[in-house]
Amino acid sequence: MNTSALRIFGTTVLVAATLSACGGSAGSAGAGANDAPGTGQVAATTAAAPAPSATPVRTYTQDELAALVGGLKDAQGNALTVMPAIDLAASLEQTKAAMRGMTVEPAECSEQALAGVAPSADGAAVAVGTSTDAASGASTAVSMTSGLDEAFLAQIHDLAGQLKKCATMSMTAGTIQLSTNLTLLERVAALPAAVAFRTDTKISDGRQQSMITVQAVQRGVLLSVVASGGASEQDAIARAGALLDSAAALIK
Repeated sequence: MNTSALRIFGTTVLVAATLSACGGSAGSAGAGANDAPGTGQVAATTAAAPAPSATPVRTYTQDELAALVGGLKDAQGNALTVMPAIDLAASLEQTKAAMRGMTVEPAECSEQALAGVAPSADGAAVAVGTSTDAASGASTAVSMTSGLDEAFLAQIHDLAGQLKKCATMSMTAGTIQLSTNLTLLERVAALPAAVAFRTDTKISDGRQQSMITVQAVQRGVLLSVVASGGASEQDAIARAGALLDSAAALIK
């Protein structure tokens, strides 16, 4: 199963759709409370991220976003691979179909899971860039989304609260069952409004996967980064935070 089916909040599905379930783990699941600042320590509370101050909203076309994504570099200094628009559209439609076919427990989390896929991204401009390192198994992807409505963006600002309510879920798609735990992380990115979490998923066929997700809204543009694999969980956290900050710096 493609890991796009494991993403449940916001347009993170657009990022995760590019990462294979064979991409490996984001490292150990035990980021402790004694971790040094800036290394993704587990959040002590689930307070919502501070809402950004009122700033002019920027609107971008898909081509403009693709150009921005193409200017980003991964941890090795290599330019990201920009996902072709036709492939991105196909991935989104596949993700929508997969999510609609899922049964989510607790039931109250099902609406949140589906709301993040459709219709929130319909009509919006989206660009996705990816980076993979065959040697370390590291995979990192970023999406930039412009044109989302204010109601959806408000949900991103309150993402920490949503995670608190749906921290543990089970999902069933056909014969595949998924058990998912979400853990808020803090101090992952320099951007004050960024929200980060770790997704630990166990699949009924025995596979397990951990992924780091960081999201933020910068001048009306939703930024989402997903990282997995690599030398350790801290490596994935560092890659995700650095890429989000780099993406945010391009929204001017």
